[in-house]
This record gives sequence, structure tokens and C-alpha cells, in this order.
Amino acid sequence: MTDTANESVHEVIASLNPYIEGNQSITKLDLTEAVQKLATVLDAHIGSGVNAHTPVSRYQAGFMTRDLWLKFYEIAGKRTYNGSGQDIMALEPGKYYGLKYKNGPLAADDDAIVTVDVSEIEGMGKQISVIKSYTGQTYFYTEHTNGAGTNYNAPSVWTAIPRLATLWEGSMTTVGTNFTLADKIGKYTRLIFTINTNNGAVYDVTTPAVGNTFKINTVQHQNSHLGMNNFEVTLRIDGDSGSVTKNVSDAYNEGTAGPVVASNLASIRKIVGVVQ
Repeated sequence: MTDTANESVHEVIASLNPYIEGNQSITKLDLTEAVQKLATVLDAHIGSGVNAHTPVSRYQAGFMTRDLWLKFYEIAGKRTYNGSGQDIMALEPGKYYGLKYKNGPLAADDDAIVTVDVSEIEGMGKQISVIKSYTGQTYFYTEHTNGAGTNYNAPSVWTAIPRLATLWEGSMTTVGTNFTLADKIGKYTRLIFTINTNNGAVYDVTTPAVGNTFKINTVQHQNSHLGMNNFEVTLRIDGDSGSVTKNVSDAYNEGTAGPVVASNLASIRKIVGVVQ
């Protein structure tokens, strides 16, 4: 719209103001003239005519639709609920939450609410992440196409992303030592214990978080002769409280009939919880 047209519209609006504000009776303005003036203002508004309220796109200006508003809603950190049973592979790029998604990482009978993030690289594929709301378990899928084919290098299945939490860190050897974890072990699928042997070697030993007794074993080979030391530490953990209940070491050396009790004891240095 030209500047002259803008001026004309402004003049029309100015002439209508006294009637709109009630300073002058509407009866003094001819009805036909009033309608014509209002039509002039309406016709001049941005986006009028054959393109009135055309949705905005990458290539043209326009007006925001409900779907576009939802995308801005997602950018602000809000998620769109899309119910139960949606095909996760058919979702458009966006942020969602729902349950029992088809072709997702969870079992068909798992009715946990999950959050879903879908991003797309045009002409190349999608990346989809899923977080199980109740436990925080995280999964990832890449749908990628290039000249070599679909998912030529990327896994063609859902992959679980381990989340690690340091629950305790320090050094303890003596039986009877008590310790407190930063969180309760029941929230974690596995525990990783870092054990330090008498010669400074460090080993990570993984065990499922089932029950409350954890036996940690590692073997250290002798450097100067044939033989090895076997270390065993047992911990009891209830919730977020634990204690050392056993710590022993046996030595197996060349020329001896069997293992002998060794005085070297291992030290627990770190306890890590794994969500996977």
C-alpha cells in the first residue's frame, strides 16, 4: 500500500473518530457514507484482498495459524500432548508428550508417559529422543539417509543412553566403616564401584542394583613373578546408607600349594549409580 493510500485511510479514520468517541451523533453521518468509509479502512488493512489471512510461510508474509502458534509454544519450552498410540516415526518436528507410542523404544504394554523430541534435517533424515518421565531413562534414534543408504553407519535400532550419578566418593577399607550416599540405590538399574588395589591399579566393577548386599571382586597379577592377588570387598547398602561388611585378599604365587591370606586390602574409591 502506497503512502498516499495510507494518508487516505488515516483521513477516513480521523473523520470517523468523533462518531466512534460519541462526541457527535451517528445520525448526522449518512449510513451509506459510513459503510463506504469503513469498507475503505477494511480494504486497506495488511493482508486484505485475495490473500487475506494467508498463513505465513518461508517464502511469504502472512498470519499465524493454530499450528504455527503451537510451534512457538514449543519453543517456549511447552510440549504438545498427542495422546496414546501415535506412530513415533511419523511425527513432524516438534516437542511432544504422550504414551504407548508405536515404533518407540518401550514395550507395548508400558503405559508410562514419555517426552519426545523430533528434529529434522531436510533431505537427510530425523533424530528422535525419548525420555521416560517416571524414571528418566533416555533413548535415541537416528533416521539417516545418504548416498550409501539408510543408516549406513548409524544404528538402525533404538539405543539407550546411560545416565551416571556419582553417589559417593572417597576412600574406605576398614570393615565397619559407614557411609551415606547422595541418593537411594533403588532409583538406579546398575551400580559401578571403583576399587583401588594395593599397587595403585584401579578397576571399575559393575553389578545390578538388586537387594542390599554387593560383593566386589577384582584380580591383580604379580609383576615380578607368576602369581596374582584376589581382592574381595562386600558392602551392605540400604536405601542411601551403607557399610563395609567384608574386605579380604588372597595371594596365589608360583611354587605355593594354594592361596595364602594377604595383608594388602583394596579400597573403595567411588560408587556411581546408572540409569539405563
